[in-house]
Amino acid sequence: MTKTLKLIPRHQLNTTAWDACVAASSQRILYGYSWYLDAVLPAPDWKWVGLVLPDESGDTYQAVMPVPLRRKTIAGITYEWVVHQPFFCQFLGVFSLEKSIDSGPFLVLMIGQFRYGSIYNTYQQPDGRHASQLITTHTLDLSVGYETIYKNYSHDRKTNLHRAHRDFDKATTWTITESTDVEPLLTLFQANHADAIDGGVANWAYAIFRRLMNELSKRNLTILRYAMHKGNMEAGVLFLCAGDRIIYLFNAASELGRKVNARTLLIDQLIQEYAGKPAIFDFESPEKPSIRDFYRSFGAVEQSFWTLRWNRLTVVERGLVKFKSWF
Repeated sequence: MTKTLKLIPRHQLNTTAWDACVAASSQRILYGYSWYLDAVLPAPDWKWVGLVLPDESGDTYQAVMPVPLRRKTIAGITYEWVVHQPFFCQFLGVFSLEKSIDSGPFLVLMIGQFRYGSIYNTYQQPDGRHASQLITTHTLDLSVGYETIYKNYSHDRKTNLHRAHRDFDKATTWTITESTDVEPLLTLFQANHADAIDGGVANWAYAIFRRLMNELSKRNLTILRYAMHKGNMEAGVLFLCAGDRIIYLFNAASELGRKVNARTLLIDQLIQEYAGKPAIFDFESPEKPSIRDFYRSFGAVEQSFWTLRWNRLTVVERGLVKFKSWF
């Protein structure tokens, strides 16, 4: 396979063939589509290239793997491009017309082409040639129906959901509204969550989110809901809905929104709407115990994927990195 695999720059890719391969693959997920990658990897500091296994004619792609790249400075040295997983893109990997495919040759070509990989997340378990770390998201099978799902809620989640219904159902000051305006959600996040993130959140990250939201909205792939109190937005949740997967992409809440368990109510509301359908609810959970426990309280189970990191910097470059870490 390594002889027929091709590394193709973004501008030379057959976008129609790429997206058709992703759509027809058993690994299909929004993250793999060309337009999604374009949105989360904007120039000039981000880009992506494709590893492609074409058919004999070259008009159809049998398998594809996106490689996300970021311009990065390491110890004062600017590298042209390093492999780096973008925001709002939980994992990537090989998308194939075959039900199963060996991802090894794709990873070998990627790692051989790029000397530095700060992070690359893949849903396909790498073989022993590649050092990897197991990480997890949490998912909920919606096909079993709401009655079964609710039975698996933790005692605390049921209690908090009951309290949320009490506050929302009896008080005329609380309402739930659907929207297409993402700005209040970003305002809530900046005011209540951004400072708690190590290193903060750069302006370019918000710009990428807005860019992605625009692309998703054009394709009617989002559900954005707010919990409002006396006209003020106190909590918001953004879901991506495509095919058989619902992704809990982004959320925020004020102190008041957290106090009344607004996000619990908003999540449960969507679960009820899709329960009984052949779909998976993906909490897209970070490796943070408090958040992980919150998602588990809905009965969600772990789904594994893997992160790869590699470093083939020279001895001098490694020395500079170590030296800089001392200051």
